[in-house]
Amino acid sequence: MIVAKYRARRRHARLMEIAEHLVRQASAEAEKVTCAQLAAVVFGRYQLRVEEAEAADFLAAALVEGGYSIDHLQAVRDQKKKEQ
Repeated sequence: MIVAKYRARRRHARLMEIAEHLVRQASAEAEKVTCAQLAAVVFGRYQLRVEEAEAADFLAAALVEGGYSIDHLQAVRDQKKKEQ
């Protein structure tokens, strides 16, 4: 149980680190960072598979932390359609 929690925290930290890095690196064009880019870098660095929905969550968190809008993300648009 303790090992599973540790692994989950480490995975979360790694995904957030990559998402924040991509947003910072893109700076003025941060809203053009895609879920596919995040998934590719995460796999390349840590050999972790990330589904698009999970990548969207981490990317959205990094964008919001950086002061950017998340309205352009497909997952956000889909959620807004469901709420209407």
